[in-house]
Amino acid sequence: MNRFHIIGLFLVLFTGCTNKIDDNKDIPADLIPKDQMVDVIVDMRLMDAIMNVKLRKKETGLDSVNVVLHNSIMEKHGITREQFERSLGYYQKDLKVLDEIYEQAITKLTLLKPEKTEQ
Repeated sequence: MNRFHIIGLFLVLFTGCTNKIDDNKDIPADLIPKDQMVDVIVDMRLMDAIMNVKLRKKETGLDSVNVVLHNSIMEKHGITREQFERSLGYYQKDLKVLDEIYEQAITKLTLLKPEKTEQ
C-alpha cells in the first residue's frame, strides 16, 4: 500500500467521529479554499513520491531535502504550514467534504500518471 493510501486511511480512521461542517461556525479566518487544498495535497503526494525514490536509492540528507520540498510547496501556494493545518482540521470536521478534496486530488494525480506504452 503506498503512502497516499496510508495517509488517507489514517485521516478516515481518526476523523470517523466528526461532525458536519457548520458554515457559520469555526471557520478559520485564513481558510484555504477547497480547490487550493486539492492542489496542495497533489503537490504533497508528488513530494512523497520524490522522497520515496530517494529513500530507495539510499540517498543521504533526505531530511533537508524534505524540508526544502515542503517549504517550496507552501511558498508556491502562498500559505503557511499552520494555515494548512488549520484548514485541514476544519475540513476534517466533515468527511464528505474531506473525501471530495481527496477524490479530486486522486483524479489530478491519475491524470499526471504517464501512460504505459506497449512494447
